[in-house]
Amino acid sequence: MKKTPLLGVLALAGVLALAACGTDDPAAGQAKESAPSGEFASYLETAYKGQVGAPPTAVSKPKSGVSLWVMSCGEQTTGCSGPASALMEAGKAAGWQTHLCDGQLNPTGFASCVRQAVSAKANVFIPVGIDCSTIKQPFQDARDAGVVVVGGGGANCQDENGKDIWATERLQLDGLDLKSYYLLNGKLQADYLIGKTGGQAKVLVLNFTDQVWGPWVTEGFKAELAKCSGCSVVSTLDISNADWGGNTAVQKFQAALLAAPTANSVIVPVDGWMTQGLSQAVMSSGRNDQLIVIGRFADKPNLELIRNNQGQDASVGYATNWGAWGSVDEAVRVLNGEQPVVEGDGVQVVDADHNMPPAGQEFSAGVDYKNLYLKAWGLAS
Repeated sequence: MKKTPLLGVLALAGVLALAACGTDDPAAGQAKESAPSGEFASYLETAYKGQVGAPPTAVSKPKSGVSLWVMSCGEQTTGCSGPASALMEAGKAAGWQTHLCDGQLNPTGFASCVRQAVSAKANVFIPVGIDCSTIKQPFQDARDAGVVVVGGGGANCQDENGKDIWATERLQLDGLDLKSYYLLNGKLQADYLIGKTGGQAKVLVLNFTDQVWGPWVTEGFKAELAKCSGCSVVSTLDISNADWGGNTAVQKFQAALLAAPTANSVIVPVDGWMTQGLSQAVMSSGRNDQLIVIGRFADKPNLELIRNNQGQDASVGYATNWGAWGSVDEAVRVLNGEQPVVEGDGVQVVDADHNMPPAGQEFSAGVDYKNLYLKAWGLAS
C-alpha cells in the first residue's frame, strides 16, 4: 500500500542525486490514496476484470520427431528468458526435441538464431517477443527452407508478394487481432491509474521503440487516459534494447523521473525492465510512496516487488507461460494442416490486493492451462 505522500528531497541513485524544487500544485507528485468512488471505481473494476479466455479444447495430437527451436529475445532479461523457458517445457511436453538460442537483445543475435535453426533443419521456430519485421529476410529464408515459424508474442509480416512470412502469430483473445490485444494492455494500465488516482493521474510514460507492439501499448494507454479530464501525460521516454545493451536505460529513466517532479504515476511496457534496475531507481529516488508504478506481464520477480512495495505497485498480468504453451499449440495445429485457433491467454491487472497468486506461484489468471493443453494434445485424460 502507498503511504501518505511527502514532498521533499528527490534523491536519485548514483550520479543523479539532486534536490527537487517545490511546485505550486499541491497535488503534484502525490499518489491518491483515498478509495475511488463512482466512475473512478468503475475504471478499477475494468482493470481488475481485464479480459481472459480459455485454452482450446479441440484435440490435435503433436507429430513425433519434431525439432523445435526457441529464440529468447535476450536471456539477460526475465521478460525473454521466462517465456523461452516455458516454450522449452511445452515443447518437451509435446514430445519434441527442443533447442534454445539467445537472441541477445539485438537484430544480429536474432538473425544468427534463425540461421542456426535453418542450418540444423529445424521443423518449428518460435521467437519470443520480437516482430517478423525486425529481421524480415532471415525469417523469409527460414520459411522458404520449410521451417514453420510461429509467433511468440510478436507481429507477423508479409513478403513482396503479400504472403505471410510466419505460419501464424499466436492468436490470444477471441475477436482481437494482435494490435487490438496490445492496445488493450495499454488501456488497462490507464484504467488502473485513473482509478487509483481518482482521476488525477500525471504520468511518466515509458515507450518501447524496438517492436511494433511497444508503441501500440503506448497508443492504447494514451487513448484511454485522454478520457480522463484531470489526467495528463507529463512526459514520454523512449527506451530501446540498445539502451539496455549499452547500460544506459536506468540512467535515462532516472533523468526522466528527475525532470518530472509533478508525476505521480509511471507506466512500464515490460516488467523485466523493473528487475533490471528501474525498481531500484524508483526506491532510490525517494518517491516510492508518491508514485504509482504499473508494468506489464506480472512475472514472478515482479509479483514480489509488488507484494513488498519495492518500486512497483501493479502490472497488467499476462499468463506468460500459458502464452508460451499456446504458441506450441499453434505449431502443433499448423504441422497437422489445421487452422490456428485462439489460445485464450488474456490480461488483467494485478496488485497487492487483487488477482495476486500465492507467493512463489506464477500468474495464470486462475487457469490450469498445462493440463488443458495436455488434454488438447491427446496426452492426458
